[in-house]
Amino acid sequence: MPKYPLTSLLLPVGVNALLSLAIGLASVGGCQSGGGGGGSSASGGRGSGGTASASGGGSGSGGSSASGGSGSGTGGMSASGGATGSGGATGSGGATGSGGASATGGMTSSGGLGGGQTASGGAPGTGGGAGASMPGSGGGGATVTPFFTADFESDTLAKQPAGWDNFISYNFNTANPQSDGTGAVIDTMHVHGGKYAVHFHSTGNPVMLERALPTGTNRLYVRAFFFMTTQLGDGPQSENHETLLGLTQDPTSANKQVRFGEIKGAIGTNEVPSDNIAPKMAMWYMPPIITANAWHCIEVAFLGDQMPNALYAWSDSVMVHSITADNQWQNGTLTNWLNGKFVDAMFGWQSFSNQANDVWMDDLVMSTGPIGCPP
Repeated sequence: MPKYPLTSLLLPVGVNALLSLAIGLASVGGCQSGGGGGGSSASGGRGSGGTASASGGGSGSGGSSASGGSGSGTGGMSASGGATGSGGATGSGGATGSGGASATGGMTSSGGLGGGQTASGGAPGTGGGAGASMPGSGGGGATVTPFFTADFESDTLAKQPAGWDNFISYNFNTANPQSDGTGAVIDTMHVHGGKYAVHFHSTGNPVMLERALPTGTNRLYVRAFFFMTTQLGDGPQSENHETLLGLTQDPTSANKQVRFGEIKGAIGTNEVPSDNIAPKMAMWYMPPIITANAWHCIEVAFLGDQMPNALYAWSDSVMVHSITADNQWQNGTLTNWLNGKFVDAMFGWQSFSNQANDVWMDDLVMSTGPIGCPP
């Protein structure tokens, strides 16, 4: 085949044709740059951001909110289908997005249980107004090493577990058990694991075990297994305030506390000294329920490191209560209501309705990050 100089090939081509060819090539390059660049932005920025903004359980792994879809030009090469808002296989990050293991387990994602309607074990409505910033919990494995665990196996039968203070019948470090059987001691009647659990017996007066928290704590997750002879939630009109666990600023009194348990027959929270309660009246004497005479894995997050302060509670990996805004209290707004309360954690039973209860607690964990319940 004869060879010709390049100039001889170009000569027959008009100047206008060459300019058209150059402009066409530049346009193609621009489309690839815009599409590919947008796709990269979505998978690294908007895609991973999807876990926080729409951790939406199985459905939040992308969608229009995770990938950024057409808004960020995710179409391109890296986010197939980005233009349709599907997030594609790589746009919203699949495992990086809120779907996958982090949404169902809720432990490894900042969204986890937080935003998703199907997180925390997949129960609908578990978001509870949590919004995008709620840390995950309620299932899976812990992401932070706990600072305290107790299975009570090394404690002494019929005695108060070692290393704890008590607050019984409004007295600090009093006789435990008392002559009428009121107290918080180790027994074998109901155990979740091993041979021992701690048993709280109360006729209504406080029977609490208290444990000092590390200095500077302002974020706490507590998780334990509880067996109770009285259910929480969907209670009768006679019920007022019942405490299962909480925080106390003054371990020697009941005057500066955050109490999780039951409020007006509904699973809820009471803060003192304000004596404010949540949820509001429209949700009183209603489900959800933590049933009696069965073991339940209960986890509560006290988040004093954000404004407004927040609380989330799960039972068996399903969210049952949350406070995420300062206007969710019945008796006026509260914003910094956890301030100063992280002195001791407390566990047991107290009823301002004089409601008796026997509570067994086992396999307790405390951490600054989500803990979760075994599958």
